[in-house]
This record gives sequence, structure tokens and C-alpha cells, in this order.
Amino acid sequence: MKETPDIIKTVVVNSIEDFLSEQKLYSETDYFRGHSSVDYKLKPFIGRLFKDGEEQSMLQFEKNIFEDFKQKSPMFTDTRPRSDLEYLYLAQHYGLPTRLLDWTYNPLVALYFACCSNPDNDGVVFRCFPYIIKEFDLSTDDIFSYPGIALLAPNLTNVRYKNQNGLFFLYPKPWEENYQSVTNKYIIPAGSKGQMMNKLNKIGFTRSFIMPSLDNLCKDIVEQYKIRFQRHMK
Repeated sequence: MKETPDIIKTVVVNSIEDFLSEQKLYSETDYFRGHSSVDYKLKPFIGRLFKDGEEQSMLQFEKNIFEDFKQKSPMFTDTRPRSDLEYLYLAQHYGLPTRLLDWTYNPLVALYFACCSNPDNDGVVFRCFPYIIKEFDLSTDDIFSYPGIALLAPNLTNVRYKNQNGLFFLYPKPWEENYQSVTNKYIIPAGSKGQMMNKLNKIGFTRSFIMPSLDNLCKDIVEQYKIRFQRHMK
């Protein structure tokens, strides 16, 4: 795993209160991303699929699956993207490997993702101040050849992005971990995840809020009632 640069401040936090006390909360300038394991790499999904040195193969794979998605996705959705960038948002939303990485304005959303799984592993939240981020011009720029990291705001008519207060970074070299705008790294010890998740759920950061769908609503309902009936259950 690529070493985190020394310039990044690393802090261990054991509670929501500790975590929030570390935030300056500049709502429109700081961005956050949570990983449920400190071993996960800070790179887009597409960049985690290929061996080192296979960048050209990765780029060809990426373009092939994206073009196939554009061709076949209209059979499964009424959404009609108007550009490659909107197709990229749609592909990312439904799990196609892309060069996008999800970030959020809301530190508690990032904390949720750091705590929601891998209970035996320490989690991590990254905080970013994007002073090197470039603007993407939809009329002239190409998603596969854009030279710098670009900040992209998805259409907030999608309730998931609205609830997560989400945005994307577009990475020009998705096979590389990139910490150039990361300022802070918050380690969430495995032993603290449970109580932090309980508090997050209490204040509304549930699975069905973060990722709205009927299946996640059902999971939330079952977990809520399992607690009430746990002494009767296997």
C-alpha cells in the first residue's frame, strides 16, 4: 500500500464527539471519504482491478465496458443521459467500475462508511481540501483524457446523492493512489465502530437514509426489531 504522505495529519478518534471536535466544518470547501478498512486503497474502482504496469490494458477495459454500458443501459432504465459525463454518473451509481471516486461534504456520511462494515478492521476517514482541483468543461473536455483531478457535482434529483451530500472526483490516473489534496486522516478503531454506528443511527444516519431503497429499508427495520427481540432469537 502506498504510504500516506507525512504532511497529512493522522488522528485516532473513538467517538462521534471526538471526530466532530476535529472538524472546522467548512461546508463548501472540505470534502470527506470513509473506508471501512484502513487497508483499502484511495483510488477509483477501475484502478483497483489491474496489476501494476497494466495501465494500457486498464484503459482499454474501461473504455470497452463504458461503451457497452451506454449501448445497453437504455433497456433497463428510463433515465436518458445527455452526455458521456451523465452516463458516467449513471454507471458509477449502478456499480460499473469507473475513474470516479465518491466524496461528500458531510463528515458524518463519511464516518458512516468508515463504521458500517468490516467490524474487525480499523476504519478511516479522509478529509480533503481541493486546492489543486481543476474545473471540468462539459463542452470541450473528455472524461478519458482530462489532465488533472476534476471535481464533479452529480444531479441532486437522485435522492442518494442528495442524502449523502455527495460529489465525485474524476482521476486522470485511476491506477494511482493520490493524496495531493488530502489534509487529514482519522483512524476509527475497530472496537469503537459499534457504538459510533449506534449513535449515527440514532441521529438518522441509517442504511436506508444513506442508500435509499426498499431492500435497505427492510434491513433497517429488521435490525431495529432484532434488538427488541434479541433474547428470544437464535
